[in-house]
Amino acid sequence: MTSLKALAEEEAAIDLLAARIAEARKDVRKRMQAALDAAAESDGVERVAASLPNGEIVATVSLRKGETGPVIVDEAALATWLRETFPDEAWTTVRVVREVKPWKAAELLAEMAAAGTPQIAHRETGEVLTVPGVVIKPTRARTHALTWRKTGKAAVAAAWRAGELAAHLAAITAPTDADAA
Repeated sequence: MTSLKALAEEEAAIDLLAARIAEARKDVRKRMQAALDAAAESDGVERVAASLPNGEIVATVSLRKGETGPVIVDEAALATWLRETFPDEAWTTVRVVREVKPWKAAELLAEMAAAGTPQIAHRETGEVLTVPGVVIKPTRARTHALTWRKTGKAAVAAAWRAGELAAHLAAITAPTDADAA
């Protein structure tokens, strides 16, 4: 049986490694996106193979195009413009509006984002309530995807164990300014 001290040591080491890997992943994805965007613009390249030092292809990184479209972000400004630009059209109405305070809207949206659904639990009764006027929908930012080949993960793991990926992984375990704090 593993001792409590050994488990605490393992958790601390893995927690630090996970944080470092998360930061390294964020950095490499940002650099990869910039490189893919540049390659797509200059040469029309939208995918690239990920291979090991021995040449074995383990995955493919593919560009995913985003979508853009009009989104109303200031309904009052649009309504004023429509009323002034097309005064004979009945495209706007006058009404008294109750607004949600921004700090509360942020709090509610964070709760719904964590739950992944436009619902919140009533603070007093615990009843799950569906919130009107809020939808959960995907964003369509331009991004990229890594698609593994069938044996790709096993091949990368073997290369990792053999030390063939040391150059890629050195930065993850290198000392940082945060280590001194």
